[in-house]
Amino acid sequence: MRGTEFRELGHRVVDVLASHLGDPPDPVLPALSPSAACALFDPDFPEAGADDVEAVLLDAVQRVIGAATKLHHPGFIGHQVATPLPAAAICDFVDALLNNGMAIFEMGKAGTAIERAVLTWLAAQLGLPSSSSGVLTSGGSLGNLTALLAARQAKGFDPWQRGVRGQPLVVFVTDTAHYSVARAVHILGLGDEGCVAVDVDERLRLDVRALEAAVQKALKQKKKPIAVVASAGSTAAGAWDPLNGVADVCARHGLWFHVDGAHGAPLALLPERAEQVLGLARADSVVVDFHKMLLMPALVTAVLFRDAKAGAAAFAQQAGYLFDDDDDGWTDVGRRTVECTKKMLGFKVWACLQAYGVAFFRDHVRACCDKTLVLANLISAHDELELLVPPQTNILCFRLKGRSGGENAAVRKAIVDDGTVYCVQVHLHARGLPKERSGLWLRTTLLNPRTSESHLRAFVDDVVARARQL
Repeated sequence: MRGTEFRELGHRVVDVLASHLGDPPDPVLPALSPSAACALFDPDFPEAGADDVEAVLLDAVQRVIGAATKLHHPGFIGHQVATPLPAAAICDFVDALLNNGMAIFEMGKAGTAIERAVLTWLAAQLGLPSSSSGVLTSGGSLGNLTALLAARQAKGFDPWQRGVRGQPLVVFVTDTAHYSVARAVHILGLGDEGCVAVDVDERLRLDVRALEAAVQKALKQKKKPIAVVASAGSTAAGAWDPLNGVADVCARHGLWFHVDGAHGAPLALLPERAEQVLGLARADSVVVDFHKMLLMPALVTAVLFRDAKAGAAAFAQQAGYLFDDDDDGWTDVGRRTVECTKKMLGFKVWACLQAYGVAFFRDHVRACCDKTLVLANLISAHDELELLVPPQTNILCFRLKGRSGGENAAVRKAIVDDGTVYCVQVHLHARGLPKERSGLWLRTTLLNPRTSESHLRAFVDDVVARARQL
């Protein structure tokens, strides 16, 4: 494709996307079954290229927009996926065309320097020391795995030469933590017994006293505790674990303290939340997703380590065709991440921080939390609805009071099928959670700048009205 053709096609695609942004049509969630979706994107590819490449590509764009969930629709209050800044999407476009892999500095000079700048800024926001470092990676699941690899290396044993064997290692986490934590523990080879569930309190936060008891029990069983994973905004309910209390237990027993702040850690940008986020600064590792509360297209996740050397040690191996022995510990990114040919993940973050300023993102995080409080008050004012817990972040769970899980699910399905709102549901069953608080809850995540108080009022009224029709 020549430069003029590329320019013309680019303009036309941007026009299509701009129309989509201007007024995303209903429904927010397309009514497509798996078979119907597959029919739109069949695998019957032609042997020869099309005569009109531009027309085929524009058709492909229109098809994918039509089948996509409309995240810019004000009724999108479902999953923890950002309504992305269009400017950030432009940066992804530039990244894709440049295609500079980042395993080594020689190949990804701009991306490596940008990544270091973004991580330095983020570490300062979380209160971590200036000596901390880390890596950007593709999602919180890979971020949690990266952090726990470092924990096993620092507190357990070196698996590179000896493999996974010896004294059983233990990681402590609540049942309400993101499923990627338990998955990471199993990938590390620690098995079911290596992932010990800790009770939660009445607000679904990790119970510090139960944690201390669990550590003592593991020691009596001749196991070796190595780490505790706390949530700064759990995926299930937005619960914020008592980070300082957890840090105290970790310090007392010499355990690695990991905070899964994939969703909630950006609250550190808010001065009024200083007390809530205080324990972040005591973590050995923290995961933060920019593609949730910070408006970035997926995926871009920061994994920060208090001790930069501990983070790099998890991947201490030789690859002579890539790495120089005299690398200073940060210039060759491939030394400290699972990924090799990694995208220039930090570019969109760095460029948007430069363009919009930190205050823009701070205001957005605050607005997300404020709107969640508005929704909580609307729900509390209805005799027919109940909150799971007061919101601790911008995630809120509620349900129809006195109704079964099936009835709550039916109301949600009716609303989603109607297409004006996309909310989700969560099944909660956790150690320490009373039986009457377990079961199915409706769940919202307020990340969308276009969702207003009037949309939230209409949503609550719709939930109640549909419940009355059951």
